[in-house]
Order: sequence, then structure tokens, then C-alpha cells
Amino acid sequence: MDQEIRVVVLGHQSSEKTSVINSILGEDEADRFFVKSVRRDGDVNGRKIALINTPYWWNIFDLRDSPEVIKQELVCSVFLCPPGPHVFLLVVDLSLSFTQEHRISIEEHLGLFGDRIWSHVIVLFTRTVSLKDESIEQHIQNQGEDLQQIIQRCGHRYHIFDIENKGNGVEELLVKIDGVVTVNNGKHFETDDEKLLEVKKKREEIQERAKARQTMVQEKTEQLTEKGDVFPLRSLRLVLVGWILAGKSVAGNTILNDDVFKAGKIKSYVEGSGDVNGRKITVMDTPGWWKFVSTQFNPEFIQTSLLESVSESGKFPHAVILVIPADTSFKKEQKRIIEENLSVLGEEVWKHTIVLFTWSDRFPDISIEEHIESEGDALQWLIEKCGNRYHVFDNTDRKNRDQVTQLLQKIDQMVAENCLFSLDTRCAAEMNLHETDTQQDLDSEEEINLDTQHVMKLINEDLKNRLKGLKNTTKEILMDFTEDIDVASHISMPEPPEFKEDESNNPSETQIIKHQQEIIQEKLQDQIKREGNRWEAILMEGLFNILQISKESCDENGIQRSDEVWKWLQRCEEYRTSAYGSISNLSDPTEDSQNRETSEDTETFSQA
Repeated sequence: MDQEIRVVVLGHQSSEKTSVINSILGEDEADRFFVKSVRRDGDVNGRKIALINTPYWWNIFDLRDSPEVIKQELVCSVFLCPPGPHVFLLVVDLSLSFTQEHRISIEEHLGLFGDRIWSHVIVLFTRTVSLKDESIEQHIQNQGEDLQQIIQRCGHRYHIFDIENKGNGVEELLVKIDGVVTVNNGKHFETDDEKLLEVKKKREEIQERAKARQTMVQEKTEQLTEKGDVFPLRSLRLVLVGWILAGKSVAGNTILNDDVFKAGKIKSYVEGSGDVNGRKITVMDTPGWWKFVSTQFNPEFIQTSLLESVSESGKFPHAVILVIPADTSFKKEQKRIIEENLSVLGEEVWKHTIVLFTWSDRFPDISIEEHIESEGDALQWLIEKCGNRYHVFDNTDRKNRDQVTQLLQKIDQMVAENCLFSLDTRCAAEMNLHETDTQQDLDSEEEINLDTQHVMKLINEDLKNRLKGLKNTTKEILMDFTEDIDVASHISMPEPPEFKEDESNNPSETQIIKHQQEIIQEKLQDQIKREGNRWEAILMEGLFNILQISKESCDENGIQRSDEVWKWLQRCEEYRTSAYGSISNLSDPTEDSQNRETSEDTETFSQA
């Protein structure tokens, strides 16, 4: 075939999409985060080829937890290769065990294109060194039914792609692509024009609203400046709040330009101070809460420490900084959970709150306003509730002090408008959030007598199982470090948590209460899984980064500086125990022995 080949490349975090495209085109473009799909053209074996690199999604996140802007950009990727792609390459990392979460994530994200996509998909396996003496057929068989289901849906089309030794791999891949075109009678992927045009129109409307929001915020800033009411204060007190693994501690370190806060060790608020732009800045980092699980299952110290952070010695803060990752979904459940957690500070807190979006390095090619407008009513409500005060941080670039200066300027503007925050707990006491339309998850909690401590134990057990898998994987990697290093995750979702039946109900109420219990238990199982998936994905990426750095810093004998890896594992343990292991009624007789095991592992492998 002499026609141009049009290919859309899909994959999750760490799937090596960019490396695949580099290998096919014989180029060396750096891998980076992006949102808007990128087209790259080249000539391969005398044929023109167009490759569309699409934005990543988190590998074990289901579709509802991916940001709306990512979903839109995935669908709109086909506009970059009109009239449509011949093939979709689904890049799958062989070093990662393929679990049910991976399958669901792939099926749901590819489902955005409609069912017709599967007749145009080739699974492209990377990190082939992970196969060792195993054939790809054996690997697919050993991975279980989840990977087999994906292969079956693709018509058993798959290809092993050795990025380091492309050789005949590219030519063989082109042959398989031609085979897909032949099977589809020479036709490209036929898009659902009506659906795609609807998405495209929606994206254009979002971009218009984003520009309007930018203009509105800018005009407000100019008005305050013209009035001359904004005076930089010589000292500022800031309180950081938000959910677990949102980047609060790192944001505090970015503000102070110092490693004051150690992520994972917060059971009470932690205070740090420093000189920033000639001003004394005091930052208080508070314990994080759940993103998905209802506030009723938070440890008691969450709200206690939040109250203490704003009322200690009567030194009220100038600003409450609500930290939210920029690359995550934000729905009604997050709105409700934030409302519940901040309600302890009273209704006035919203006049003194700024939303700080972190992880902006993952969204370098769109404005934060596009994310806000894409996510919908819940996030827009939050931004407007905070008086349209928001800011963006790239915590990977601490040298960028302009982002800190701009945040302090926005705080000065807020203080000029609202003066100093004053705690009024009466408002909080009068609030009844359980009657709002956003309380959808656990309405009947008193009737079914949920055991909060039991649910917290289930969450703790889920994270503990995931951490155990992470430790075992790391041992295997370090023991076999003389070979090419793989990020071989064998972590998977443990068996669904078991919930205790409430045996105290009267027989006449059994059927009704049992039905209520089943609904609540199903929702709790889902919430716990989503919390665990988020926790696992973020920590695995941290491990991946450390392993890559460690690989590059090996000496000539291939000896790894594994102390950094085990320090990371200890931090993972701290992330878990800081929120769960310290709770008085959650003691586990195996906890101490497991902590000793971690210590022994660290000592053993630091000498590897």
C-alpha cells in the first residue's frame, strides 16, 4: 500500500507513547506532559505517516476520575488526521501487571470514541525486556482474563515493540497496520460526526468562557489597584487545607522556598516561617482529608487540627489556601466533602479562601480557566464561592518565584477586600449539610448504624495491601538490578472489603434496612477503591521517577544507590500511617512487625 498512514497513539501514564513515536519516526523528541493532542509527520520506509500523540490518563483511574478536558481532547484527536485515522495504537507496558483496574480504565477511555474503535486497535507492547524467557503468548495467558479480554476485543491484534532496538520492529508494525486497513476494506475509522462536532462545539464554548473568566478576574484586580486599597502586609499567616496527596506540603515548601514540611507525617497542623520577598510569611500545613470517602470517616484530628491552626493564640490567618490538584476530576462529591470539612470554620471562611491548583506542570498547554470551565458546575461553584480567587503552582519548579509573588499579591488583594479572618464557629454549628442536595452518598447512616471505625479499618487495610505489593515489587527490582530496570508493578486491588451486617435491627425492618445497607456498602466499596487507586497511582509514579534517576546514577559496576528507593517506601508508609495508623481504635497486632520488616528491608537493600 502506498497511501498515507494515519495513526492515533493512546496510552496511560508511563506507557512510553512518545518513545514509540520517536522510534517509528527516527526522531528524539523529549517526553512531556500535555493536554492538546500533537500531530507528528514523517516518512517511514518511503511512506508518509501521521502520528497523533494523545494526552495521558492515569493507568488505574476509571473514566469518571479523569478530568473533563482530557476526555474532550482524546475525542478531538481524530480532527488532527482528517478524514480519520486508519489505526489506533494502544500502548501497554509489559512491566506492569495487567489488572481489572487497567482493563476498565482502557475500555472506558477508548469507549469515548464509540464501539467501532475496536476494529481499528492494535495493542502495542513495550518494555519487552520484562518478558525475559517468556513468550508474549505465555505472558498474555499468565496475566489472566483482563488482558485477554482486551486482546480479544482488538481481534487478537498485538505487536511487541522494542524501543531500544527498533530494527525490523517498525517495518513489522507497518505490515500489521496495513493488515488492519485491509480487514476494514481500506476504510479509515469512521467517526460519529454528530458526536464529534458536539464535543468540538462544547470545547469552543469552554474556551470562550475561559477567556471571559480571565478578563473578569483581571478587571477586578485592576480596579483594586487603581483605588490604591492594596497594601502589602509586612507579615502574613497562611493555612493550607485540602485532600490527601494534593500537594499541600510541597506547596508550603514552594512558598517558603525551603524544605520545612515533610509530606506524610502530619497528624496535627505544622507551622513554618520564612522570609519571602522581604516579608515574614508563616504557613500552617494541616492534615489532609479523603477525596472520595465521606467526611464522617475522617480521623477526628482532621477538623481538630484545622480549628487549632486558625485559632492558636488568637492569631487568625490572613488566608486559607485550599489546595486542589489541577489534573484531577472535580465533581459534586468533592464539593460536598470540602463544604463539610470547612464548615467547622464557619461561613465567613469563604471570604478568606483562595483555591491553589497544584501539578500545573501536567497542564502546560491550556489555561487553568479551561480546566475550571470544563469540569462543570461543582468546580465553578467552588471558585465563585471563593470570590473567583484562584492561583496555579508548579511545585516541580521551585525556582520560579514569580508564582509565589503573584500568590502573595492575590492574598493582599483579598485582605484589602475582607480584612482579617475571624473564626465564628456558631455558623458551623447551625449548618446542616446532610439536608443539602449534594449529600447523596450516606443519607441513611444513622438508620443502618454504620461502624465508622470499621470502615476506617477497611480503608487502612486496602492501602496496607497496596503498600505491601509495592514493597515486594521493589525488592524484585533491586535484586535484579544488573538487568535493565523495569517498573514492574504487581500491585492490584485487593478483594472487595467485607462489611459487617447490622444484627440489631428488628425482624420487621430487616428487608428495608438490608437493602439500604447494600446500597451504602456498594458505594463505600467504590469510594475505598477510588481512594486506593489514586494513592497507588501517585506513589507508583514517585517510585518510577526515583528508579529512573537511580538507573542513570549507577556506577560502572551496576550497583544501585537503593537508599533513595527505600526512603521513598518509608515515606509511602508514613502517608498511610499518618492518617490511619495513629487512630486509637485501629490498632493492628501485625503493624509493629511489619514496620520492623520495613526497617530491615531498608538496611538490607541499602547495602545491595
